[in-house]
Amino acid sequence: MGGLVVGVDGSAQSDGALDWALREAARRDTTLVAVHAWVQSWDDGARGVHPDGAEELFAARQTYVRSLLDAAVQRGRDAGHVVGDPDRVTARQVHGWPAEVLLALGTETDAEMLVVGRSGLGRFGRFLLGSVSSSVVQHAHVPVTVVAHEGAPVPLPEPPAGGTTDDGPRVVVGVDGSDVSLAALREAAAAAERVGGVLEPVYCWQITTISPLPEAWGWVPPVDDYDRWAHTRLAETVRDARLDLPADRVRPVVVHAPPAPGLLGVAAGAERLVVGARGLGGFERLVLGSVSRQVLEAAPCPVTVVRG
Repeated sequence: MGGLVVGVDGSAQSDGALDWALREAARRDTTLVAVHAWVQSWDDGARGVHPDGAEELFAARQTYVRSLLDAAVQRGRDAGHVVGDPDRVTARQVHGWPAEVLLALGTETDAEMLVVGRSGLGRFGRFLLGSVSSSVVQHAHVPVTVVAHEGAPVPLPEPPAGGTTDDGPRVVVGVDGSDVSLAALREAAAAAERVGGVLEPVYCWQITTISPLPEAWGWVPPVDDYDRWAHTRLAETVRDARLDLPADRVRPVVVHAPPAPGLLGVAAGAERLVVGARGLGGFERLVLGSVSRQVLEAAPCPVTVVRG
């Protein structure tokens, strides 16, 4: 089937994710499923889910998620955005734990991408990355986009204010030469093509973490040598990715900084930031690397996490 799957729960964060997913589905010319996953609480009454009255409860939940979707479509139209074809946008409600439901539905529909808000209606709203979004990013086998949206669900401009150059929106991607960063680079290039913008591959380096330079055994070369090597390494990675974008729409950036702060600085005002789930510095036992988690918690724009 393909298409996108977005989790909704009525929070401002999920409204932001739904708004973003509607625009992304339109850009991809694909389907979108807005799913509300829930477990019964006292708000639903004391009766269980399956005895008499369950059908009314399920119908009420379905009406609720449909109202969220209709409101998001209207927000998009009011803001002048192109949103997904209503005939290709569906609402579903599923009884179950949200992360498990989203992952299962993504597999069931062979989704191209899962979309979630950075945090939802959980009790610990002060945590930047919610438990549902964290679980989905950790275990999904397809790209996941996490959308942060603070405050009331006010429509974002398209592209976000400050997120453009003279040539359109900026899509920023972290590159370190690993296989997963190559996958992230290709995903970001496709996103830049869809929004008619430019791609900014970013290579962050420090002397303490960069590979030893050729012919530098036993001594420390000047910083400028490391910087030139980083530029060469980034150019080689972009070349190896064999991107379809024209060369003048690919603008490599080399930053002398730790990866997460470097990426966050470049991503200010960007349309999107794309990162690999785990790069060269990751431990095999960790599903989500420290850099990807840091940018997910603090990025000023939507973040897409890609697996190799």
